[in-house]
Amino acid sequence: MAITGSLSEFSLPEIFQFLDQGQKTGILTIRDPQDLRTGKPFLRYIWLHSGRVVAAGDRLDNRGLVQLIEQRGWISDRLRPDIEKLVAENVPLGLNLKSLGLLQPDQLKLLFSVQVLRQVCALFQIETGQFRFEAKTELPKAEMTGLSLPATETTLMGLRSLKDWKALQSKLPEPNSTLFNLITGEPQLRLDNQENQVWRCADGATNLKKIAEKLQIPIAKLQQVAFRLIVVGLVEEVPDIDMGMTVVEADGNGTSLTSSKVEHPEISNSFLQSLVGFLQHKV
Repeated sequence: MAITGSLSEFSLPEIFQFLDQGQKTGILTIRDPQDLRTGKPFLRYIWLHSGRVVAAGDRLDNRGLVQLIEQRGWISDRLRPDIEKLVAENVPLGLNLKSLGLLQPDQLKLLFSVQVLRQVCALFQIETGQFRFEAKTELPKAEMTGLSLPATETTLMGLRSLKDWKALQSKLPEPNSTLFNLITGEPQLRLDNQENQVWRCADGATNLKKIAEKLQIPIAKLQQVAFRLIVVGLVEEVPDIDMGMTVVEADGNGTSLTSSKVEHPEISNSFLQSLVGFLQHKV
C-alpha cells in the first residue's frame, strides 16, 4: 500500500503526525524535481517502524551509515572486511558494532543525530515537491543505528531548529485564535520552556495575541510555538468566529428598523485540517 501527495497540500509535520498516530512502518520518500532553494533535484528517504523514525538518507545502497562512520575515522582499514560482513546481517548495524565494542553509546547517539535529525530537520524547509509512503517495506538494517525517535518528537526538534518559516506561513494559527488543550495530565512529549508555557495557556478563551503579551513573546514567534503544539496533537486551534449573528435595531414599539449580519473572519486551513483529524480520531 502506498500513500502519495503534494507537500503544498500536506506539510511534513502533518505527515509525521499521521505516521506516528497510526504507528506506521515503512519508507517515506520526499522528492522535489527542482528545490526552490538550490535549483537542484532533492531526494530523501525516511524509514519508520511503528511510527518511530529509525533511519534517514539520500541513497538506497545501504552505504550511508557506513560512510558516516568512515568519515569520522571510527573504522580502521584492518576492520573493513569485518564491517562488510556486518552490513549484510539482518541486525541494525549500529547495535552490531556496539556489541563488538567497535562503537560506544555516545558515538551511536552522534551518528543518529547526524544521520536522522539533521537530515529530517532540513526537510521542513522544502516548499514544493511530492511525498510517497510505502508500508510494509523491509527496513534497511545496514542504515540503522538501533536508536529511534517518535515521528512527532522528530517534528518538534525539526521545527525548533527551523529558521525560515515561509513554507509553513499559511498553516500558522491566526493571532485572534485561541488554543484548546486536548490532553489530561502532563504531556508525554519533551517540551521546551516556551512550548510548555504556551501549552499551559491553552484554555480555549485566551487568544494568541493576549498569550503573547502575557508571556512577552513576539506574536510571530508565538504562532510558531503554537503550530508546533498543534501538529503534535497537544492543542487545537479555535478560530475567533461570531457565528454570523444578525444585529436588529428596533423602535419603542418593537418594530424592526434595521438589521445587519455580523461578518466573521475566514477559518484558517490549518484549523480545518486539524478539525478533520480530530473528528476522525474521536470516531
